[in-house]
Amino acid sequence: MTDKVVEKAILLLGHGSKAPEANETLRKVAASVKSSGGYGAVLPAFLQMAKPDFQEGVDELVSMGFNEIILMPYFLYMGLHVTQDLPEEMDKALARYPQLELTFAKNLGYHDKLVDITIERIGAALGRAQAPAAALTQHPIEKESFRIIGTELDESGIPADRLPVIKRVIHSTADFDFKDILSFSPGAIKAGVDAIRSGCSIITDVRMVEAGITPARLAGFGTKVMCFVSDAGIAAEAKRDNTTRTAAAMKKAASHMAGGIVAVGNAPTALTELIRLIKDGATPPALVVGVPVGFVGAVEAKEELVKSGVEYITTCGRKGGSTVAVAIVNALAIEAAKAQV
Repeated sequence: MTDKVVEKAILLLGHGSKAPEANETLRKVAASVKSSGGYGAVLPAFLQMAKPDFQEGVDELVSMGFNEIILMPYFLYMGLHVTQDLPEEMDKALARYPQLELTFAKNLGYHDKLVDITIERIGAALGRAQAPAAALTQHPIEKESFRIIGTELDESGIPADRLPVIKRVIHSTADFDFKDILSFSPGAIKAGVDAIRSGCSIITDVRMVEAGITPARLAGFGTKVMCFVSDAGIAAEAKRDNTTRTAAAMKKAASHMAGGIVAVGNAPTALTELIRLIKDGATPPALVVGVPVGFVGAVEAKEELVKSGVEYITTCGRKGGSTVAVAIVNALAIEAAKAQV
């Protein structure tokens, strides 16, 4: 059994530097994006001073058999590299490979998560363990989104402690079905908030969930977010045991789970393995956020979670996903911060 691979490749594009260590950041980002799953290949390339360059990156992906490539500019600003140099390189590649389908993704630009990271780094420079109050405030667009959700959501019958989680999931997905399909064990919210406030570990099944959990929300608690899916030896272990990398990673994470939170948003096999570990005697986490999405194994894994006796937040049916898992954990972190004020 292997994780499903979508036959599209990503060319992650950076500026390039004469200092080799400066180029390692882009390579690490590429490796983490690849480990999140869902892509046939993720290759870093540079516009200057480092290899491979744009055309060499395209050559390598074409030689691997990819005809669809997403070009992701790892640039903060819409400067000449993004607006002029990269489109020119794209035209050159299409002239050489007319059969290629190249999609130009938006550069990093402004994003709320970049603000969170900036606040976190400033706090570290000031020697401050806890994120400042500003880190807990809403961006105006986010605030307006929640206002709209409040006008359209029928809140009658929703327990007050669950409402922030439900609203944040709806905000992340624009799908009001989650009001009805999110399922909570009786002590789930308290277990999650208490775990974060205690400085627990948060284990995720894939890097995408790990990356989406806002660091500034956790900074004051000492909470660590951990994902083992790209660790050395995981792929070999998965192949040996005829399982998936996410299941093998969950097995490795067992010693870190006690009293923490496990968030599974992508891989039903990870949730199934987690439940097996608990049944076999592993110390369970305080809370399992088990919301894998899919048509194969997802419904069954979530049904087993409900019967496991562990505190849980899950979704009924096929819907879920990494975005949902991230929204739930971030909502719990916000509530933990409120409880601390």
